[in-house]
Amino acid sequence: MVQKGYTQIGPGLSSAVFQRPASPPSTERAVDWELLTPRERDIVGWIVQGASNREIAQALYISEKTVKNNITNILSRLNLRDRTQLAIVALQQGLGGKQL
Repeated sequence: MVQKGYTQIGPGLSSAVFQRPASPPSTERAVDWELLTPRERDIVGWIVQGASNREIAQALYISEKTVKNNITNILSRLNLRDRTQLAIVALQQGLGGKQL
């Protein structure tokens, strides 16, 4: 069968592939919100509400660049990939729309 272009998989590999968990790993993680400054916690609250960088900047009377820098710091401190993951984690921990 290998000569006809098929691939042969050993029993160890095939059992590892076909015995994967049916559900994806949980994205829930514990986050220490105290690592953030009050301003950064304000920004997280706006992100959870779906605000853009421009909207956050206007609401907080700061530049868009400052918002971007704050978001970079937030993601780094909390070890998160992006603002979407940040919003998901905040919502999972019951922080949606609340002051952090």
